[in-house]
Amino acid sequence: MKRKTLLLPALVFATFAPLSMACSKPAAPSLPDPSSAVTPQMVKAKNDVKAFLDQAEVYLKCKISTGQHNAMVDEMKSVADDFNTIVREYKARMAG
Repeated sequence: MKRKTLLLPALVFATFAPLSMACSKPAAPSLPDPSSAVTPQMVKAKNDVKAFLDQAEVYLKCKISTGQHNAMVDEMKSVADDFNTIVREYKARMAG
């Protein structure tokens, strides 16, 4: 009987822990300096931005306030805009 008592809380934690972690606000990725970045840094930045946006989409599905929702959407847009600006500057530098 004691094993069942110990197993139940562990099972509940294992079931709901990923859900609570999914409702943590993701941190925005750091982006490279386009004037000195190399291709692997740009690829990493692209992957980091994509992961951030995916995590942010999950966060938006959580029960958060309207203010938190709007702030996350604004941050997503800002990160995407900053990344796109960096990509344009990087491509212009690479084109010579």
